[in-house]
Amino acid sequence: MKKKLSILLILFVSTLYAQLTLNGKIVDEFNNPMPFVSVFLKNTVNGTTTDDTGDFSLKTTKNNGVLEISFIGFETQNITVNQKTKFLNIIIKEAANELEEVIIVTKPKKRLKKKENPAYRILKEIWKRKRKNGLDLVDYYQYKKHNTIEIGLNNLDSTFLKKAFKNDYKETIKKVKFDSDGVNFYVPIYLNEQISNVYGDNKNKNIREDIEAEKTEGVGTDGFVYNRMSNSFQNIDVFKNNIPLFQKSFVSPLSTDGFATYDYVLYDSIVKNDKKLYNIYFFPIRDGDLAFQGNFWVTDKIFSIKKIKMTVHKSIIINFIRGLTFEKEFDVLKDSIYITTKNTYEADFTFVDKNESQKGLTIKKKTLFDKYKLDKPLKQGFYSQKIVKTRPNQYKKEANYWKSKENNESNSTYQFIKEVKEKKRIKNVTGIINTLSSGYINTKSSIQFGHLWSLFSKNPVEGFRTRLGIRTFKTKEDRFRLGAYVAHGFKDNKTKYGVEGRYLLSYQPRISIGVTYQKDIEQLGRTRIKTTQLLSQNFGTMSLLSKNNNFFLSKIERTATNFDYQIKQNLHIGINFTHSKIQSASPSNFSMDYLDEQTNKQSKVTDTASEVYIAFTPGRFVYGLGVERQFGENIFPTLILNYRRGYKDVFNGSNTYDKLQFKYKQPILLSKFGVLEATFEAGKTFGTVPLALLNVIPVNNTLSISKNTFSLLNSYDFVTDTYLTTYLEHHFNGFIMNRIPLLNKLKLRSLVTFRAAYGTISDKNVAINKSTINYNAPDKVYYEYSVGLENIGYRNLRFLRVDAVWRSDYKQPKDAIIPPTAKFAIRIGINVGLL
Repeated sequence: MKKKLSILLILFVSTLYAQLTLNGKIVDEFNNPMPFVSVFLKNTVNGTTTDDTGDFSLKTTKNNGVLEISFIGFETQNITVNQKTKFLNIIIKEAANELEEVIIVTKPKKRLKKKENPAYRILKEIWKRKRKNGLDLVDYYQYKKHNTIEIGLNNLDSTFLKKAFKNDYKETIKKVKFDSDGVNFYVPIYLNEQISNVYGDNKNKNIREDIEAEKTEGVGTDGFVYNRMSNSFQNIDVFKNNIPLFQKSFVSPLSTDGFATYDYVLYDSIVKNDKKLYNIYFFPIRDGDLAFQGNFWVTDKIFSIKKIKMTVHKSIIINFIRGLTFEKEFDVLKDSIYITTKNTYEADFTFVDKNESQKGLTIKKKTLFDKYKLDKPLKQGFYSQKIVKTRPNQYKKEANYWKSKENNESNSTYQFIKEVKEKKRIKNVTGIINTLSSGYINTKSSIQFGHLWSLFSKNPVEGFRTRLGIRTFKTKEDRFRLGAYVAHGFKDNKTKYGVEGRYLLSYQPRISIGVTYQKDIEQLGRTRIKTTQLLSQNFGTMSLLSKNNNFFLSKIERTATNFDYQIKQNLHIGINFTHSKIQSASPSNFSMDYLDEQTNKQSKVTDTASEVYIAFTPGRFVYGLGVERQFGENIFPTLILNYRRGYKDVFNGSNTYDKLQFKYKQPILLSKFGVLEATFEAGKTFGTVPLALLNVIPVNNTLSISKNTFSLLNSYDFVTDTYLTTYLEHHFNGFIMNRIPLLNKLKLRSLVTFRAAYGTISDKNVAINKSTINYNAPDKVYYEYSVGLENIGYRNLRFLRVDAVWRSDYKQPKDAIIPPTAKFAIRIGINVGLL
């Protein structure tokens, strides 16, 4: 549950504070309701749009004002309103000499075939040109980018504000913004701005971005959560067939296969600036499909997109998210080159459901693009050079710089946030958000306590187990981080502990070191390839639902160091040195004995080893400059190559051996058919080594679901020195369940998995074995497969997943301690991520 957005336990009673209430209906000259008309109170930030029936509702603390009514192709109206204004019936007129023609096409009850739909001709032209229009048509380009990220508490009422601001309430209420609905209050708590210059060389496919200035203010500047939330969605490319979002694949409304997912309605067309524009609305055919709803304007003849607005359809259940809206605006140069002028992304997070009255958290991300220069190349080699941000305050500018960049709204927001972050009630709310998302509790000092989700567990060796950890935390950009934990088992009555320190030696090149000491119990083989992770996560000892027969745990005393060097972004090389003492945690139930070179029986292994690894994660979104970096929710492949060398007689090492391992993980977007997660891992150990140093096929000894493990095996059912494993998991994302009548109302999603293992064990390794484990290698492929349902839950909280798992037959060794598991089982998983 770490780094998950269990965000909004803000339990307050909704009341309304407003002095002016405006309700009305907008129609055209023929009395047709006008949806999506902009209704805005001048000189304020209060505004809304009409719904499908042309109705609107707007509330403000002002006593009077001027209401501006605007819609493209129609005359803008200004109406004076005051407290006596009750209900407004407004007729908007077509703009003189601007409207060429209006075509209204209602969405048919029976779907039109593509060639019968007037929008199809326009979409065909967009598909032909979408890879040709735009900056790809020039050899060189440059522009300035101004990015703003704002986070705030929404749907607040006057009761909350009175308790938060107390004696300052009357003055504060004058500064408080309203939500986009113009009804409840919105309080900003975090604001970040970044201005940069972007340079592109299409000939050599180089893009260079130089940050010019940065500014941040907010309650959450000392925690990871707001950075993670603000980076929860990156740039959306609507011209691709599929849009990755929260590690899922949404079908773009501009997809060449869009008619299989969307109904398109050609709403109208206008002539503006001597160019004809078509307005096309799109709606998902089936509720629950990963698709959007909205509209876009497209220019005739060159068929470039002028503006697009799309919202994730309300029928799609996304944990903690009430709404997602994306809006992009483009301009056209030289009749063929479209350029992006504005991107606006907005996400609304809630805790339980999508009820508009629930308190929530809003993220607004706006990017402005201007000062374009085309085909004006800079000196040779300029585009391949990169200026990397290496220090937290590297691009901090003085106040005079920002005075020329900020508008009055930004200035007032910064000032208001400075006041807000000192309020105890606001700090308490944001503190709860930080704690629930990170699992750590802040203190007044630079110490945090946690992790909350690992406080209690149970296993056959320790019985009931408690674990409490601490870590240093001044800011999210700390160069040094120290963490420690202490655990106690009430059955074995023994205390375990671990401590780890990490330090960032250099920002550029990025070099970090780490040191760990740990004395604990763990299940070997659960994680076979490690890079910078030195402190074991104690798999097999941290679950409340572990199997009662899992005595196959090991007692480990480990000292380890890590040196990690970043060659370039997402490409790391590192060296680990470890010294471990390993023995059975329950000798009466599980022996790890072996014969040494002198044929003496030994029960403890002392492993002295070094590791060299290369880790490559192309395309992974990385942010943060501290020793602990954060990663976005985007989709990327992972490749890891690891070589380990064991040394006998070095610090009393027991064995000399070599081990080579490789891991490849690749998520594959399959458009509307879902996402396939494929993982392949292989390894070989050279030399004669005891059980503790062999490759154990990873087993999940709990009743829950754990990725990249086998659910219907017992610990040490398969022991190898050479192995190959495959894990395939396909999420249909509603492609099947949304097409089944009645069941589609449940919003469930289906998935299938297939896992296989193959391996061998040498005769020499079998010969030295004197443990209670009779070695058995999967020299005939062992596999498991399952079908499952996910997105199970209540309202907006759908964490549960249930899998029905089957396995193949396999021959268990004679005199096995534990009989083979059943060929079928049910496993339950919990996913508290965004999806």
